[in-house]
This record gives sequence, structure tokens and C-alpha cells, in this order.
Amino acid sequence: MTLPRKSKIIFAAGMLLVLPMMGFAQEPAPSPNLKLIESAGQKVPVELEWEEIPGARHYELEFQDLSGKVLNTFKSTSNVFKFKFRVGKYIVRSRVGDVRKVFGDWSEATEFAIQPKPAFVNSKSVTTAGVIDPKTLTSEVALRWGEAPGAAEFRVRILNEKKEVVKETTVKGFSYKAELPAGVYTVELTSMSANGIASEPVILPEKVLIQSVQLPKPEIIFEEVVDAKNPEIKTRRLPQVNETPVLRLNPNSLSEPVGYLEYCYFFSEEWQRVGDINAKVAGSKEIFLESAKKPGRYRLTVWAEARGLNKSESVTYEFVVKPTAY
Repeated sequence: MTLPRKSKIIFAAGMLLVLPMMGFAQEPAPSPNLKLIESAGQKVPVELEWEEIPGARHYELEFQDLSGKVLNTFKSTSNVFKFKFRVGKYIVRSRVGDVRKVFGDWSEATEFAIQPKPAFVNSKSVTTAGVIDPKTLTSEVALRWGEAPGAAEFRVRILNEKKEVVKETTVKGFSYKAELPAGVYTVELTSMSANGIASEPVILPEKVLIQSVQLPKPEIIFEEVVDAKNPEIKTRRLPQVNETPVLRLNPNSLSEPVGYLEYCYFFSEEWQRVGDINAKVAGSKEIFLESAKKPGRYRLTVWAEARGLNKSESVTYEFVVKPTAY
């Protein structure tokens, strides 16, 4: 039986692929698609399969470096080859022969890369406290992964929920630490060979979740006033400066108090907003309530805010400004 002059091969990794082939087609063999199955050191077991050709009894596969130097020729009586080769870029061509070892022409040379093995990861690959440090507004995230044969280093990419890369680096070991603000992140890990050939990226199985923390409630400072008629009776009120109520808060370096002041006449229940409170705008922890001079009832509502932290619960305090002739 006469064999085709040019053999048609299928390269596979981890699975067998068989493509239809027109009898004695004369076209060159298709481009191979070699991928890593498993590796030990720098050598990678590679599996490839030809479409079985009637009358073919011998198969040859020739490996060359990029300069065209022949590195190895693999021979088989089966249409399936299994062998080990180093991670790298190569040129390959193939041919088939009949029972008399009469071979057809070599296929066209095709360039391809054998990749390193993806890094081993599992549910314990990420360690984090899960909440930010209020002082740094970040949380340390520790990443760990297993050895990947054929890899000289690893590319780490951390992406936020918008798929934007927030951190990217190359690591020669098997761990990496990063400081991240509150958010949800995905970690992508790619094995890299010494000559820059990358594996398929692997995504860590668990997302990195870092939560913010809530600020404590602001603490209003009051002063005690002794009753002139009965010294044993003491009342609590906001400090006064020239008969103007003053809002003072215990200092908190992490936040600024924010809020508003409302007014209501003595016998009414309709509260009206008469002022806003913002210590950052005021430039002081001491805020004079100039809007609280008119006789009536007042309600003060304040809370703490800071960039990167959840605002605190609000604190409400009501007080009365009496008429001067009262």
C-alpha cells in the first residue's frame, strides 16, 4: 500500500484528540499543540497522538531547537507517543512509514512551547485576618502554593471585583505577602520557566475577602453645673463659652465627628435642621453651636467618619435653651 507523502498528526496533553483526515491528503501536517501534562524537574512528560493511518507501521517525530539543530528523533510503531522533554521552545516535524520502513515526506516544521506545570494550590493557600487595621486601613494577606516542576519563578496577580489588577509581582519562592484595603480579591498564579515560558494561569480556589471596621461612637464631653439653691443637686450640660453651647468630643485620631443640629420650639414636635457639624471643616475638635442661642429645644446628632472605615453609630443629645427672663 502506498502511504501519503505527508503525515497528519495531532498533539495532545492530558487527553487524546482524533481529527478526521482525508485519505491520502498531500497537505502538510497541522501545527502541533503541545501542553504540559506533568513534570519532574525541568523535564515534562509529553503525550501526543496521530490519527491512525491505514498501512502506517512506523512513526517518527523530530525535535529541533530554534536554530534548526536536531535534538532528538522519537520512533514508535504506535500512533501514540509518550516521552519526556525539557520545558522550552522547539521546532517539530513528523512523518510516517509503511511495513517496509519506507517513509513519506516530513511535515512542515512548526514552532511550539512546552510549558511548566501550574502551581499546586488549595483552600489553605490564603491566610488573612479578614479585617483591616484601622491605623493602616489594610490587612496583610499571605499567599502560599506548592512546587511546580519546570518553574523557576511565579507571577502573582491580584485582581479586584472589577477585574482590575491591583498588585502584580514575580516571586522566586513559594509564598508572597501583600497589604490590601477592604474589598474582595481574586489571586491568579502563573508558573514561569527560566527562559520566560508561562504555564496556564491558575486561580486560587477561594476569593480573598477583607472587611472594613466600624468606628466607635463619638464621646461628647459634658460639664457639671451645681444648683445655686441646692448645692447637692448637679446637672450635666454642654460646656458654655459666653453663653454659647460648645460641642467637645474625646479625641480620636482615626476619625472626625460629623452631624447636625435641630431646633424645635418648646411645645412643638416639628424639628427643623438649623446647622451642620463637621470638625474637619471647622478645623477644631471644639465646635461652637452658634445656632443654639434661640430659646427652645435642641437636638444634637453626631457620628464619626473616616476614609476607608465604616462610620460609627450616631449619638443623640437633647438640651434646652431657656428664655433669659425664665
